[in-house]
Amino acid sequence: MNILLPIKREYTGKIFSGEKRYEFRKQKPSLSVERVFIYECHPSKNIVGFFSINRILSGSPEEIWKKCKHSSGIEKEDYFAYCNGKDRIYAFEIAEAFQFICPINPLEIIPDFKPPQHFVYLDSSINTKNIKEEGGY
Repeated sequence: MNILLPIKREYTGKIFSGEKRYEFRKQKPSLSVERVFIYECHPSKNIVGFFSINRILSGSPEEIWKKCKHSSGIEKEDYFAYCNGKDRIYAFEIAEAFQFICPINPLEIIPDFKPPQHFVYLDSSINTKNIKEEGGY
């Protein structure tokens, strides 16, 4: 299964450069995820690439920070502001990341697209192979 995840531009660059090896989330997909397609929020509003996941860690914000801080790509204050009192946080450990040469407008592949708040599963009718081919990497 593939998902589409909204990520701020400041963090997408760090994912593609390898500086950010963990993507933090307040929710975990209930289904097994093969690829995470990246919807870059303002200003591009495009699908800019994808990454595969080694594993998903879970724990208290403090536990996750302790395990992931050196490859988090985020400042401690910003991380804990994001956690905002949550008891459990998830860290997607990024295996490989691929940036598209040509970002893709999501409306071209998802006609009724609305930017996701947390993440959305990509419908099986969406040909993710075409996303790779159209975007190039």
